[in-house]
Amino acid sequence: MENVKPWQIILIIIAFAVLGFSVLKFGIGGSVEGQMANTMTLVDVQTGQLYIASIGGKNGIMIPTPHPETDEIALVPVYEEDGEWFLRERYQSALNQVTVPQDAITGRDKPLKILDNDPIRLK
Repeated sequence: MENVKPWQIILIIIAFAVLGFSVLKFGIGGSVEGQMANTMTLVDVQTGQLYIASIGGKNGIMIPTPHPETDEIALVPVYEEDGEWFLRERYQSALNQVTVPQDAITGRDKPLKILDNDPIRLK
């Protein structure tokens, strides 16, 4: 221990502090699964109808997603902010794969034309 430099001791202390925080946050404070979303809100880009898709556990969905009744590629993820719905920026490129008219979209960064604020649950 004679050759240990002060900066090495500080680095070891920081590493133990990070380890302790991680154990408290994820080990005792809750699991990662408990912090993950189980559902995703989607919009039909043609009609503006909202849908809820289950994505928890073994469930997953493709983006964009087919409409449940017509099987046309029409559903993309959205989020709500101050009572208005917007396309998720991460999935805006999925609009290139949509096969229906995009009547509900007024602009990529503008609020969507929503038909009904009560989403329909996808099976």
